[in-house]
Amino acid sequence: MERQSTWIAIFCLSVVMIGASVDHFRHARSGNENFIIATASISLIFSFFFIAANLSEKLGSMILGNKVESVVSGLVLVLWIFAISFIQDPKYGAATDVNDAGQEIIIYANLFLFSWLNFVVAIYLFGNLIRDSFSFNEKFSQWVLLLVASVVLTATSVSLRGDICDKAGENACGRIKYALAVGALGIVFSLISILTTMFGFTRKALDIGSSALVSIFYFFGVVTLTSSSGPASTFGNMYFSLWAGCFCAVTLFIRAAFPNRGQAQPANNVDDQI
Repeated sequence: MERQSTWIAIFCLSVVMIGASVDHFRHARSGNENFIIATASISLIFSFFFIAANLSEKLGSMILGNKVESVVSGLVLVLWIFAISFIQDPKYGAATDVNDAGQEIIIYANLFLFSWLNFVVAIYLFGNLIRDSFSFNEKFSQWVLLLVASVVLTATSVSLRGDICDKAGENACGRIKYALAVGALGIVFSLISILTTMFGFTRKALDIGSSALVSIFYFFGVVTLTSSSGPASTFGNMYFSLWAGCFCAVTLFIRAAFPNRGQAQPANNVDDQI
């Protein structure tokens, strides 16, 4: 049922993306723009197919929860990785740009928002399938999300660094370098935690240490980069990736440091009640 809802979400989001892309790229389209529309269309077709499979017991038994669904969801994710790199890069002028103050700005909200939603849902679907197939613990998906947030932050920082350093002065240039460091640190520790989880080497000390360090760096990143004079003070990729990374890192730290927090206490046995 969980994956059925996810395929439905991809179907709906893909419909919006096709409409937004056709509307925005209404004139002569480049190869990148055609690829974006093709990605949304392929996602729509595949999601419709798996929604139908959930309604047909015979078809569902053949393709759901096995290698077929894993491969297709992986293909959808790969397509969105490439598509979002075109959509969110300011140099292509599709969804974002850089203003004279060196700040990233959104120029087309529908394309910006729904491309990210498609991408995140595709990651969630693929991660869910991998987690269930290999019986990884539930923190695996959270480390994957932190990895994604860190990759986005790093890629955005690299893309914006030249414009910000040229337009906004030395102070803003130093902050964008810090953003790059935060993203790189998040990638390294996320990959370490993902790999240790996959190979069964997870240790509490490693979980606490990694999540604590990344939480500290992301916290100061949010403070310095999203301030009124920071490069992430406006809505954009850097703003959302900073907050997403901070949320994931802090959540991972809390769950690692307090593993039994929020769990129900076992009921008293009969002898205790007498």
